[in-house]
Amino acid sequence: MHRAHQELTFRAAKDVEASLLIHPVVGMTKPGDVDHFTRVRCYEHLVKRYPEQTTMLSLLPLAMRMGGPREALWHAMIRRNYGATHFIVGRDHAGPGKRSDGEDFYGPYD
Repeated sequence: MHRAHQELTFRAAKDVEASLLIHPVVGMTKPGDVDHFTRVRCYEHLVKRYPEQTTMLSLLPLAMRMGGPREALWHAMIRRNYGATHFIVGRDHAGPGKRSDGEDFYGPYD
C-alpha cells in the first residue's frame, strides 16, 4: 500500500462509519514481487497512521494464485468470513500479467 491507498481506505471506512481491516495476502507471490518481510514491515508502519482504535492489521498467509477476477471474488469471500462487510478491489487484482503474445491476460477492470 502507498499513501493514496491509505487515503482511499480511510475515506471509504469513514464514509460508511466502519472500522478498517487491513488484511493483506502475505504468502508466496510471483517472482520479482516485494519480499514478505518488507511488505509486512510496510503494513505495520502504515497502520500506525490511521486514527487509534479504527484499524486492525491481520495478515493472511495465503499464496497468490494470480487468478484475476476469480481470485478477487475468492478474496472477498475470505474477508467476509473474517467479518468484513465491504471489500475494496484494486485495478488488475491478482492479475497474472501478460500472455505469451504480450497482451494483458485480463483487462485492468475485469
